[in-house]
Amino acid sequence: MGKRFRYVLKGGRAFANSVLALFLLCSLLGQCLMEHPAYAGEAESYKKKNVTIGMVVWRGATESERGFLDGLDRSRRNIEILRYDARQSGEAALEIADRLLERKVDLIYTFGTTVTQIVMTKTATVPVVFSSVNRPVMSGIIESWERSANNAVGASNQVPIPHQLKALRKVSDFKRLGIIFNPLEKNSLIQLQIVAGLASEMGFTLSQYPVSTRFDVGIVLPTLRNAVDAVYIPADSLTQSLGKEIMALVNGYKIPSLAAVQTMVSEHGALLGLVNNLYQLGRLAAEKANLILSGTNPTDIPSSNLGRLQLWVNMHTAQEIGVQVPVSVLVMANRIVR
Repeated sequence: MGKRFRYVLKGGRAFANSVLALFLLCSLLGQCLMEHPAYAGEAESYKKKNVTIGMVVWRGATESERGFLDGLDRSRRNIEILRYDARQSGEAALEIADRLLERKVDLIYTFGTTVTQIVMTKTATVPVVFSSVNRPVMSGIIESWERSANNAVGASNQVPIPHQLKALRKVSDFKRLGIIFNPLEKNSLIQLQIVAGLASEMGFTLSQYPVSTRFDVGIVLPTLRNAVDAVYIPADSLTQSLGKEIMALVNGYKIPSLAAVQTMVSEHGALLGLVNNLYQLGRLAAEKANLILSGTNPTDIPSSNLGRLQLWVNMHTAQEIGVQVPVSVLVMANRIVR
């Protein structure tokens, strides 16, 4: 028994020594392979890349920026975010663009038509991903929805204006429509042109109320009284920033209104809105950014909109101006503000 035990013990030690030697050999071989040029790239790919993104907004942060940040793929990259607010200043937007280019950012996120156009005058190489550009083709930001032919791509908050006016008609059978717009913003002028083109087809006359400064609100909008049956407010940065003042007058004159931006309904008191969800727009923009950061050329990525619209109704405003919102509209509403 003793001899047999010693034999088994010796055999076990020999086996253990063989396993240890094999382990050391494999480790050495693996290290040599990883140091070889053919395998060095594979080892490097497991390291997260450092990426810097500049974010430029026109009038303060929105839900779109939150959606964009939530939608970024951080599994393969460390992302540094540089945030800037132009505060509705073209000069500030130009300075911000210069600052971002000095930092050699990998990508620039922009919110709205004006900021996007300004940033694109500064660079034709750094990818620009936009959110909430209402008419990106007509404003010249991209060549077509399928292919931008430049360094820009993004998510549009475009909503078919005929759909919006039909939604307004469900509450007010207007014959005289007023439009409150910013004559200094191209995006606003494009929407004005579209509404004017629908007047004959839809059977209404259109009155224009241009607002380019806060001063204009008190001068121009009082002429709304008894002049229109309903008001349309297109997607426009200035009118949104003056939303409380504008809607105080419109609602004071008991005029039904439809706005193209959700905050005009939820925060400022517009009666109706047929709008996009800003958070989801930001997520959609993030999808474009993820493709770019993975190596896709921006010009090869289609720009798009959500394709899903939301009907918002402000019942507090309805009560204030004495409008009975049909049950059929309330049933369709995605959000009712009370």
